[in-house]
Amino acid sequence: MGSFKHQKFYELQNVGDSEDKISNLPDCILHHILSFLSTKDAVATCILSTRWKYLWTSVPNIDFDDSLLYLSKVNAWYPLEVTCFMNFVERVLLLRDASIMKRFRLSCRVCFSSSRVHAWVSAAIKHNVEELDLCLFVEKCFMLPHCVFDCESLTVVKIEMNCVLELPTCISFPCLRTLHLSLVTFPGDKSTQKLFSGCPVLQELAILDCDWMNLNSISISLPTLKSFIIDDLPSFDSNDDLHGCEIKVEAANLVSLKYIGYLSNEISLYNLSSLVDASVHIPVTRERQRVVAFRTLKLLRGLHNACSVRISNGAIEVFGSCIK
Repeated sequence: MGSFKHQKFYELQNVGDSEDKISNLPDCILHHILSFLSTKDAVATCILSTRWKYLWTSVPNIDFDDSLLYLSKVNAWYPLEVTCFMNFVERVLLLRDASIMKRFRLSCRVCFSSSRVHAWVSAAIKHNVEELDLCLFVEKCFMLPHCVFDCESLTVVKIEMNCVLELPTCISFPCLRTLHLSLVTFPGDKSTQKLFSGCPVLQELAILDCDWMNLNSISISLPTLKSFIIDDLPSFDSNDDLHGCEIKVEAANLVSLKYIGYLSNEISLYNLSSLVDASVHIPVTRERQRVVAFRTLKLLRGLHNACSVRISNGAIEVFGSCIK
């Protein structure tokens, strides 16, 4: 018995002297581990040991979300916390090393400062960020840095912003494969056309709850496009007529198309020869049914190559009411 106790004591004595196997892993694996943590927690690992002190400065994924400030306070927030959040973002970006940034996500619903957000996004671009995900709630117009729109490293761009998407004269996304736009108001035919024309290798496009009021006609001609989603449901009740914008889509390699909305904008489809799956969801409406029915029929005709087409009850009811 005495020998057994002595052995256990010896084992416990050597626990503190055992090799730190995690810290001895390569940086790439440790970065992968840190990617599962929030940026705040990743930075906090600097106190673990000398090995971890600067590891966070080269973590490939950066995620700043100010909603964490008030989720636990029933949507309450305080100026001091806002200041601390902004200072934290700036400190992380300032101390970051020169390594490439894979993903930069910034959500500012409360902590919005035009000059600071402009600087933060510019810093991400300087680090050759590959994926840019922005959720910005602004009180007035805000223009993203021009360097965003000619960034050669970007492969994914997601922008949710409740204002006009101000665009520079020159737009070039040579490597962009995924583009998601939410809540933005398109500025005008010419600028918006440059945006879509500046994405020569785009494969996935999602336009969600955006405002087309400044547009008359736009052409989305993308031979590389494979997935296209338009969620055109208004975020508020509108009694405007259905003049809208004509959205022309030509995509020979498009595989999947999903439309949700009242067809307040007219959709014209051309050369969808590779289409496999399509979905058309039109909510039940009693307003302007003949116009909606005509546009629905035009939309469906453009889907004739699809292997599978799903149609909502609302679209069927619109047809039925017009027959009567």
